[in-house]
Amino acid sequence: MSGWQRRNANESLPVRLTRLAVPVMVANLAQTLMGLVDTLMVGRLGEAPIAAVGVATLYFSVLASSLKAIDVAVQTFTAQRVGAGRRAEVGTVLATAVTVALVAGALFTGLGMWRPEALMDLVTKDPAVRALGADYLRWRYPGLLPWLVFCMFRATFDGIGATRIGMVAVIVMNAANVVLNWILIYGHFGAPRLGVGGAALASTLASLLAAAVVVAWALRRPVRRAFGLVRRRNLDVRLMVPFLRLAWPPALQSFGLIAALLVFFGILGRISTLAVAAGNVALRIASLSIMPGVGVAVATQTIVGQAIGRRDLRAAVRAGWTGVAVAMIFMGAFGLLFLLAPGALLRLFSPSEALAHEGRPILRLLGLVQLVAALGLTLGGALRGAGATHAVMVIDIVCG
Repeated sequence: MSGWQRRNANESLPVRLTRLAVPVMVANLAQTLMGLVDTLMVGRLGEAPIAAVGVATLYFSVLASSLKAIDVAVQTFTAQRVGAGRRAEVGTVLATAVTVALVAGALFTGLGMWRPEALMDLVTKDPAVRALGADYLRWRYPGLLPWLVFCMFRATFDGIGATRIGMVAVIVMNAANVVLNWILIYGHFGAPRLGVGGAALASTLASLLAAAVVVAWALRRPVRRAFGLVRRRNLDVRLMVPFLRLAWPPALQSFGLIAALLVFFGILGRISTLAVAAGNVALRIASLSIMPGVGVAVATQTIVGQAIGRRDLRAAVRAGWTGVAVAMIFMGAFGLLFLLAPGALLRLFSPSEALAHEGRPILRLLGLVQLVAALGLTLGGALRGAGATHAVMVIDIVCG
């Protein structure tokens, strides 16, 4: 029995779930902070840049989140193979996932960079917001491919149970993004002052760095030997259909969620640029509360997947409900904060009292749904660990 297996056998389920979830929480928190930092630093340029970044990042997320859904299949297949004692097959899962992600990512990167002004025009008629958002997209879409590579490797490590690797990579990415934002947005150290475009370029370069970190870790000799990560015949076209079968439901879910947000921003855009800016800030703040739920869901998915691999259904069910309890504790605390101090949170991003006034109702509404969101996220992770991604999609559509 290996060291990680002995540790798993000696830990209680809540302790193991928390140990796996905390690095994912930290990683997702740091990842979310990229968007928060972009909004915070661009916010010093005015309301139009805040609105432009909010809309443009949603357009990027339509592609990034939908294609990233392949990582659900990666984590599930990896966890089940590890649980079944077939660790040498993990490299086949990873190589196939990276191939699918890069082919699809290259196609949609080109589509995303085609006439970004027209995309912005669907949401806002403000010429300043339209031009700034298009500039952001031109710099941001090239970062889609390294972002997808990072996601596939991170999902592999999460499925193995080594969630700290993704955490370290995202912390490095976030730190690089802060420094690059400061240089490229404002033109420090002799760099051109790129404004909103600088925020996008900083995120693209930071994504490239994160991909380099996880790939370098995977190439370490003990890791690649234990899990067969570097072999000539790792690509298995027979896995592509099962991959897509598991990945398309969460991809459709992600697409639907972000499309709904774009419609929401479109409605705000008909009101005013200030309303779009306030909505962007409120959603950025609220995204922090989702990260604990996502972290627990990822940990639950891994534990359930490994239990399914061992054919231990009782352990899988127990992991799912334990995850729900842990997620509710974390997300419920955020919900209280959103209800009690929305104005103070909004003023961290802009001194404008008008923006805080517009954003308070949105943030309070998001505070009310935290416990329900915790339940949905965690049980969704448990079902994905069992490979039931279609069930998660159907439940999401019916309840949404």
